[in-house]
Amino acid sequence: MMKLTIALIFAFLSTTAVHAEIYNYSCNACLFPRIVTDDGYDGCDVVDGKTYPLRVDDNKNVLEWRGKKYSLIEQPNCAKYGWHAEGNGTSFDFCTATQGYGAIEDKDEVKVRCNLKR
Repeated sequence: MMKLTIALIFAFLSTTAVHAEIYNYSCNACLFPRIVTDDGYDGCDVVDGKTYPLRVDDNKNVLEWRGKKYSLIEQPNCAKYGWHAEGNGTSFDFCTATQGYGAIEDKDEVKVRCNLKR
């Protein structure tokens, strides 16, 4: 009976492993962003094809973008999930959707388009 109890405890602990909620994205800046249209176009024409890393640490509530750190709070107005970032004299929303898509948005315009690194 004792062996069964110990086995159940180890089985439970292995299924409840803590995972770090750190998300790494590869992002492209947009050129002349426009308002999203009904045809699914997000209004982002990529500037030069260069990608930039973006990192969200949901445990520490920190977003890192282009060498700067921003404090995060949850943003309920995003379609799927997102954060409102503040710091360095500015603020913006980072919203995520399905299939690893994310975007930096400001005044309802997509400024930066991101894809989750897998």
